[in-house]
Amino acid sequence: MSDHNTVGFIGLGVMGEPICRNLVKKSGKRVMAFDLAPEPLARLRAEGAEIAGSVADVVKQSDLLFLCLPSAKHVRAVFEGEGILKNVRNGQVVVDLGTSSVSQTRDFAKQLQAKGSHGRTPRSRARDRRRKTVRSASWSGLSPRSTPRSSR
Repeated sequence: MSDHNTVGFIGLGVMGEPICRNLVKKSGKRVMAFDLAPEPLARLRAEGAEIAGSVADVVKQSDLLFLCLPSAKHVRAVFEGEGILKNVRNGQVVVDLGTSSVSQTRDFAKQLQAKGSHGRTPRSRARDRRRKTVRSASWSGLSPRSTPRSSR
């Protein structure tokens, strides 16, 4: 995380709030948070996080962006419109901490790659074959040759 001066975090629910709090306390980086609910934002502001007014604000101001959203539908909502795809920069890293469908995750990764950004999702090797979901810590949708050696 040394190359990333500002960490953005979108989604401050049951998992997201404590993860974001840990980044605020231990990363030594500027952390910008966004959520639709005001309560976790207030708690994190008291801990030292900066609060963004929109998804676009977080994307524009962060070098490394974490998403911790409850479903693929929510991830798609922050990707489209005035969100991630419109504002992502070359070299910016987007990490989805949720569980989304493999096809959607690969689609997002391809769109990010086309913009010069990188998409990642943490891998737990947990699979649900009925819903065709996967948690994956590799570079989703990117070939091993395009993956930086440090992340293999």
